[in-house]
Amino acid sequence: MRLKLFLLSVFTLTNVFSQNTNLSSSNDNGSFYDYNRIIKNDKLSNIHNKIRDNHITGKASLLERHRLWLNMTNTEGAFKQLLIGYIEGATNGLDSDFDGISLDANPYIDFYSMNSGSNLVIQGLALPFSDTNEVELGYRTIITGKFTISIDHADGLLTNQAVFLEDKLTKIVHDLKVSDYTFATTAGTFKDRFVLKYKNQSLTTHDFENQNNPVLVWLDNESININSAFQNINSIFVYTISGKLIYTDNPVSTNKINIVDIEHNNQVLIIKIILDNNHIETRKIIY
Repeated sequence: MRLKLFLLSVFTLTNVFSQNTNLSSSNDNGSFYDYNRIIKNDKLSNIHNKIRDNHITGKASLLERHRLWLNMTNTEGAFKQLLIGYIEGATNGLDSDFDGISLDANPYIDFYSMNSGSNLVIQGLALPFSDTNEVELGYRTIITGKFTISIDHADGLLTNQAVFLEDKLTKIVHDLKVSDYTFATTAGTFKDRFVLKYKNQSLTTHDFENQNNPVLVWLDNESININSAFQNINSIFVYTISGKLIYTDNPVSTNKINIVDIEHNNQVLIIKIILDNNHIETRKIIY
């Protein structure tokens, strides 16, 4: 029964949610998933081919929809893709007409969004789109090593919308429209590490003007200067935009610090500053 419901969902998505697009990089624009790529040798690929061959066009193409495809890959060829979209008729709960549950058939990796306890390779969300929306992302892998999360493509409003990935483990909020995000992981299942966002609250102007914990960061003579007005600085961590830690100072035990040990490469850096009262400030600079 669950298989039947899923296939019905795939059929609906093929004709409604994903017309004229495809999940993989193949040229089959009449389908959403290329199961032969995502789920190798899975018996569902034959069923999918029949669905693809009977593809129906019509009213589905008139629905308002804004979609984002994300890839999770490694250099050895592991690959999984998910889709998050905002489409006419969807709700923010589970929708059998729009949502597709991950089969978790890839032995090496699974990558999904989460809603109401389900792991979704396809998640349809309600209109209107809001940049305050956040989507939890999870993954499973049997591989210990480095993986990369990237934007494959987007359409509708999401074509020009900022897209951020929050890594709760490293405390990094990464701009996926600027570059891909590479991270290290052990083997296992991780459902509380990543959040997809469309607004980076940690880097707003308000943070620079916080009256309780004002912290200034500026560049001067090939160095990075940090000044905390009221609290001493406990520790500092500097990351590249990919999440790599390149500098740390702990304990600092002063309210001012001048960093000269980082090579100047005209790159985007994320500076995490922890004050003595455990308040955390985050700054993004180009250095």
